[in-house]
Amino acid sequence: MKIVKILSLLSLIFFCASCSNDDNIFHLKTIKISEYAQHKSLPEQHFYLKIFDNSSTESIAHTEDFSGSLPLPVILKAEPSPEMYLYAKPYRIELWGEVSGFIGSCTVNMDDYKITFPIDMEVKSNNLEVAIQGSWE
Repeated sequence: MKIVKILSLLSLIFFCASCSNDDNIFHLKTIKISEYAQHKSLPEQHFYLKIFDNSSTESIAHTEDFSGSLPLPVILKAEPSPEMYLYAKPYRIELWGEVSGFIGSCTVNMDDYKITFPIDMEVKSNNLEVAIQGSWE
């Protein structure tokens, strides 16, 4: 009985702490690419990701280039490490190739995911699957 009370109390504390993330800032550190459309059929080239506030056409961050010959998954560092208000508005991640141009995108919209601590959150669309990784301020 005592263990149940302790677990209930810990669960309540965790729930209350998770609710406070609504106004906190998420710092995106890395993005892991798990899959992208036409992975095998694209010409040999270097790829990179751009991160956008979904309402803007100017990127807030990008990743380093990586060779299309690398096996997936690939983990890339975001530069600069953008401050993101994940609970307040959606963000868009786009995959670009140096030869083929725009390849695909997916949207990070917390209304769709309801994840308390998106430290390693998977997001996918028909043509791109990534996981964003970072920390809360």
